[in-house]
Amino acid sequence: MRNKIIYFIRSKLLPDSLFLINGKRESKSLYLTFDDGPVQGVTEELLELLAQHKVKATFFIIGSRISKSSDLLKKIHQQKHTIANHSYSHPNFTKLSSETMLEQIITTNELIRATTQQCCRLFRAPQGRWSIRLLFKLFRLKMTAVHWSRDSMDFLKEQPEKIVKRFIDEPVKNGDIILFHDDNSRCIEALKTLIPHWHSQGFSLNALENK
Repeated sequence: MRNKIIYFIRSKLLPDSLFLINGKRESKSLYLTFDDGPVQGVTEELLELLAQHKVKATFFIIGSRISKSSDLLKKIHQQKHTIANHSYSHPNFTKLSSETMLEQIITTNELIRATTQQCCRLFRAPQGRWSIRLLFKLFRLKMTAVHWSRDSMDFLKEQPEKIVKRFIDEPVKNGDIILFHDDNSRCIEALKTLIPHWHSQGFSLNALENK
């Protein structure tokens, strides 16, 4: 019950500038988001697919992966996708001290800025584990918490066809923020079908604004 109350407060009472679950419902837009990258051998292929279909997306980056993939992060930036913060080492934020929370967020922000020369204003908690304490820290940092309205559930490691079927059976809606992970190629295989399908329905696929 406590978690349901907290989620209601976040999703219904907090303004989008503090906690974002949906994009613009008034426009026929979808927002693809990718967590846990960048990953060599996966993110490159994903970027090729997005470019092929002229799609922009938002990448929630794990800071510890930047040093090994700085060229890949630059490529994401050069292709005008939005780069956002997904913590430095992907811990459970509900178990962290306030000081460690800030270190995880600020260190990753600094690494993103060093690579892209741009400030990062968007943050997604690992596993989507939010707390009022974390939201307060983000408010102090002038950052927006970003959740999702649709989960691809690609973390279940199912066949891509099952991911596609879920979205066909339960169609997306205007403004949906859709969660994928670019740490495995199954998202790419699913999106090879889903992106043309969504385009055929008149949806545009856009990146979230980093502000």
